[in-house]
Amino acid sequence: MEIQVSNRFHVLSTGTNAESGVDDTSEGREQKENPSIGRHEMHCPKDGGFTATTPKRRRRVVVVGDSLLRGTESSICHPDRENREVCCLPGARIHDVMERLPRLIKPSDRYPFLLLHVGTNDTAKNDLEQITADYVALGRRIKDFRAQVVFSSILPVQEKGLGRDRRIVEVNKWLRRWCWREGFRFFDHGMVFLEGGVLGRDGLHLTKRGKNIFASRLANLVRRALN
Repeated sequence: MEIQVSNRFHVLSTGTNAESGVDDTSEGREQKENPSIGRHEMHCPKDGGFTATTPKRRRRVVVVGDSLLRGTESSICHPDRENREVCCLPGARIHDVMERLPRLIKPSDRYPFLLLHVGTNDTAKNDLEQITADYVALGRRIKDFRAQVVFSSILPVQEKGLGRDRRIVEVNKWLRRWCWREGFRFFDHGMVFLEGGVLGRDGLHLTKRGKNIFASRLANLVRRALN
């Protein structure tokens, strides 16, 4: 009697499905760097179509900036607390955010979504030339992370003098143009926070109503960017 023994193994093939973020909240040009992030599928085509799929990897979201971010954590992070983080740095200026970023963006993060709200404290003492130079330095540092980047416009203040009001307007105009040139996005809050009842007594921080509006706008921005 002859017994024939055969061993059939088929090479497993892998494939990736790209996942990208879309943010339509500014006039910025489309991000060109969009690494493939997705799932891996394994097939045995000759043996009946066996398929094993690993869970889709979620993009990491990092929101970082000054004390105006306090109270936005729940709205922004609630849908996916494992992959979202809000870093509130009271009193932070542009260079403070730049120094903190390496501790927030992990080497394993692939095409993370980075939202920055900073610059309010810089307008208190620095002139336009210094502020824009700090933004440029921050922009150079950000590009090392290969992230989708959105800059949030500086919110208005009250009773801080015409000079500061003028600087905020000038910085926001410059920031919009700079984001366009550098391939970043710019999220303009417009006139929303000039309405009554949104700025606190100090003319700088937000009331409860103002925080709810601010948190909702940022959370919606993140949602649109990831969908």
